[in-house]
Amino acid sequence: MFKTEMHCHSTHVSTCARADADCIIEKYLEAGYTTIVSTEHIDIWSFRHMEDASWQDKVSHYMKGYRALTEAAKGRIHILFGAEITLHPNDYLIYGLTEGFLRSIDDPLLLHGLEELSPLIRGNNMMLFQAHPFRVGMRISNPALLDGIEIINFSPLNSHNSIAQAWAAENGLPGITGTDFHNPDHTPRGGIMTEYPITDNETLLKTLREKTYTPIMR
Repeated sequence: MFKTEMHCHSTHVSTCARADADCIIEKYLEAGYTTIVSTEHIDIWSFRHMEDASWQDKVSHYMKGYRALTEAAKGRIHILFGAEITLHPNDYLIYGLTEGFLRSIDDPLLLHGLEELSPLIRGNNMMLFQAHPFRVGMRISNPALLDGIEIINFSPLNSHNSIAQAWAAENGLPGITGTDFHNPDHTPRGGIMTEYPITDNETLLKTLREKTYTPIMR
């Protein structure tokens, strides 16, 4: 079985993270992963010193996390490009993301909630999962606007994972898990398992849509 991390942050972009690319790659290789989806934060804090910068400059900054991981990987582990976007108060994981898409739109932080984000993401052949939907401060989202949810978030923060699992089952939403990796002392624990390696975003999206994976639950 092949393991893919679905939720990972680095210090290169996400201001709440303390682990750099070299640390992340070595931790995930040691834990037997074959793929990491880079889901840096798209939020006001990631661009906290860029208030007057253009969205194109912000995208260039945002790409630093993915590129640092790719460089540190040196072909030893697959790095895919994703995101975790904050539209207050919720966080959403985007899969199948491309730099070209980010450069083709205006600042997504100006969107008015999931009702605008969902059709934008789905209409461009990407997928949208709500991250840790029952963490304190989150609000329940309309399940019809989601492709799935993170049923287990392995962050030290209390995400009320048992409620997330029950809610996903009740609403027929596919579930994934995520380490929500931030710090050097975190242990890679989450993601999905497949019978084949996930080497690119096309394969990841096909896997999620066809549900040919098993969430890592340990």
